Amino acid sequence: MDTLHTLITEEEIQSRIRSLAEEISKDYEGKDLHMVGVLKGAFMFLADLVRAMRIPTTIYFMQASSYGNRQSSSGEVMVRHDLVLADKHVLVVEDILDTGLTMNKIMDDLSLQTPSSLKLCALLDKTEGRKVQVPAQYVGFHIPNKFVIGYGMDYAEQYRDLPYIAYLEP
Repeated sequence: MDTLHTLITEEEIQSRIRSLAEEISKDYEGKDLHMVGVLKGAFMFLADLVRAMRIPTTIYFMQASSYGNRQSSSGEVMVRHDLVLADKHVLVVEDILDTGLTMNKIMDDLSLQTPSSLKLCALLDKTEGRKVQVPAQYVGFHIPNKFVIGYGMDYAEQYRDLPYIAYLEP
């Protein structure tokens, strides 16, 4: 049986999301913002972030993965989408920025579409394990190098439903 240890409470998450939404809304005031959520992990974060925004947004989704059923990145990144983002202000919304491999691939892929602007918002930033530097313009929390679950993030498709973020100990 796994032991869960709370890292970030539901209240802390929601408070930080309101702050991020205010900052993003201010930065994109008067612009059409196109938000791209990275499935599956970012779906809860994106939903709460969009509800807290005070500007209109258009929402898209894409899939990217380098984990599978593992607790560490395989290093092989798969990206799937059918997005058309030329001349649009794009904000990628991700659950966790870890090694940087997945996000680097995503940002390279999306930049080929020549958006007007392309920025990143990550709920969690785990810099300790970074292999590729990817700048995030908006970050919810900096966390230690632990495998985290909850609030949309999973381990073998389990724990996504937790309203808080925890780490596992076997």
